[in-house]
Amino acid sequence: MSVPGTTPADSTVVAMAGRSRPAFGLPGRIQAPNSKPRAIALVGLGDGGAAIARRIAAEGHANLEVHVLAKSAAAGALAAIQAGGGDLQRDLGNADMIFIVACRGDDVGLAPVVSGIAHGRNHPVTALYVVAEGEVGAANDESLRTLRASVEMLVVVSDESYVPAMISALGD
Repeated sequence: MSVPGTTPADSTVVAMAGRSRPAFGLPGRIQAPNSKPRAIALVGLGDGGAAIARRIAAEGHANLEVHVLAKSAAAGALAAIQAGGGDLQRDLGNADMIFIVACRGDDVGLAPVVSGIAHGRNHPVTALYVVAEGEVGAANDESLRTLRASVEMLVVVSDESYVPAMISALGD
């Protein structure tokens, strides 16, 4: 292709401009990143986190395993988890993404146990911590400190509707 008044180098640029490019601008990039469904494990800690986890489980998301670890959970189930048994170990091992959800004031004492299981399988853990808008006192929040020490990523949100929206966006 020759354009009057241009050099051969200019013609090369014009010829390359006519080629089609990948949709995302990079050759070799996966065009459909969600082509393989992601397996997600969601662990609700404390009463607030357990309630959110139960609501998300009731929505029936595919590829989502939900576990509730609240004071209201059976003591035997909690003891089995701490001893290294139960479905939690299997589900965390099979998950592509692992999330802990809790609300301010929840008992998150099992966060290090959940993280320990995940880390034993080289899986990072993300915590979603729900704090009502306008609440103060984060400096004295023991739950926040425990989560911060136990996970790789801590997301603090003011609206609990963020949690199911995020799970839907990542897993569906």
